[in-house]
Parts: sequence; structure tokens; C-alpha cells
Amino acid sequence: MIYTGMYCGIRNLGRNFSRFFKRFSIYILIAVSVSLLAIPENISNHIKLTVASPLAPVQKITSKTVNYFRNGFRKMALMIKAADKEEKLEEEVFLLQNKLIDHQNTINMLNKKLKTASELRKDIDSIGKPSIADIIGYDTSNFRKSILINIGRKQGISVDDTVVFGSALVGRISAVGNSSSRVILITDPASSVPSRFLESRTQGIVQGTGNDDTCVVKYISRHAEIKEGNKIISSGIGGLFPKSIYIGDIVEVKDSGAKLFKDINLKPRIDFLKIEYVSVIKKSKVQKIHN
Repeated sequence: MIYTGMYCGIRNLGRNFSRFFKRFSIYILIAVSVSLLAIPENISNHIKLTVASPLAPVQKITSKTVNYFRNGFRKMALMIKAADKEEKLEEEVFLLQNKLIDHQNTINMLNKKLKTASELRKDIDSIGKPSIADIIGYDTSNFRKSILINIGRKQGISVDDTVVFGSALVGRISAVGNSSSRVILITDPASSVPSRFLESRTQGIVQGTGNDDTCVVKYISRHAEIKEGNKIISSGIGGLFPKSIYIGDIVEVKDSGAKLFKDINLKPRIDFLKIEYVSVIKKSKVQKIHN
């Protein structure tokens, strides 16, 4: 019992001393702070420097370390920004190069078309002045597609003379009378015209189908690059028709699978049921051109 009382007394004494020491320390700090405020500024600064001097090396090292990492992060940020800018510039250069290539291809294509159009105009002009004829009859049965015109042998017309409307091909003279002639149209199943594509220069044969608005283009390889909208002109091969006479436009292209040739449908440039007159190019002029 006595020992227990002594233990409790000693513990209470320790607690009281700890409280006293804490309060004493606080009082001392307050007193020092007030004293520093009360003494002259030069003395106060000297005391501050004296206290801070031992910490100066540590502060210097800390400052250098902070500055080193700050500068490193700044340089890294600048490098990342520069890399992003370089990547954007490379992308812009790539896009500009692609646009330049597209423009060059367009220019080349236009030059090619201009040259082709110039050659076409030259070929047509070299034919000379044709003979004009009125249409006086039609034969548009399922088996024959022909028209009858009002000029014949007396006007110098002969079999196989070429017949056009404007700059487009109508057909050729198949029979001649004294004052009239029959024209077999390019839509007649018996009509075959050596031809070529205006864009690719691929050669084939335009053949009639018996329909008023459809022909087929035969003997075009399945590997040939042909598409809808391509234009067909006469090739002049064989000397029967002048070259570079406009025939029509491609309206359908079918891959023929295992076949050697494509299935191609063509719409003639002319609506034969609506024209009222035609022009006849004499065969002698055509032969003169090819010779």
C-alpha cells in the first residue's frame, strides 16, 4: 500500500514537471521573440545571421537541387513542345506533298485531254466539207436499224460512205440509188465499227444490238481499266470509217469472270429517232486521210 502511494506520487510529480517545462519553454520563446523585436534592427539582423549561418550550406545545396530539377523539367517541356511542333510540321509537309502530286496528276490528265481534243479536231477538220441530206424514211424493226436519205448516186454518194450528225457517228451507206441512199445505223446488229476509248486508248469493236439506244463494245480484255462514263471514238482501223469520230458513252461494265473479255454496254451519242438530217463523208476523202 505504501509502495503504491509512493509510485502514484512520483508519477504525478513527473507529470507536473513535464507541464512546467513545456510552459517554461513557451515563455522563453515568447521572451526571446519580444526581445528581438525590441532590440535595434542591426543587432537583430546579426543575431538572425548568426543563427542562420549553420544552415546556409544546407540551404545552398537545397536551392541548387531545386533549381537543377526546375531547369531540367523546363528543358524537358521545351523539348516535348518542339517535338510536337516538328511532328505537326512533318504532317503538314506530307499533306502538301500529296496535294502537289494530285495537282500534277490533274495537270497531266488535262494536258492529255487537251492533246486528244486537239487531235480530234484536226482529224475532223481534215475530212473536209460533207454533203448534207434530209432523212426521208426509217426502218427500225427488231432486225434492222436503218434510215433513208434524199441524196444518192447523182450527188456522188457511194456504198460505205460515212454518215454523221454533227461530230457524232450515225452509220454508213449500205445501198445507193440515183437520188436516195440507205444508211445502216451503228445500232444495227450487222454494224461493226473499229473503235477506241478516248481516255485509255484501248481498242475494241462497237457492234449494234438491234436496240435503238444500245450498242456493245467487244473484245475488251477483262484486265483493261474501263469504267462507266468513258467515251468511245472511231479508231479508223481498216479505213472504213474516219478516225476520232465520237460514237457514244459507256453506261455499263461487267466483269466477265472466267471469260477473256468484259461485257460493256454503250449508249450512242445520238437519239436516231429525233434527228431530221445527216451529213455524208465521201469514202474517197476517208481513204485520202488514211493514206
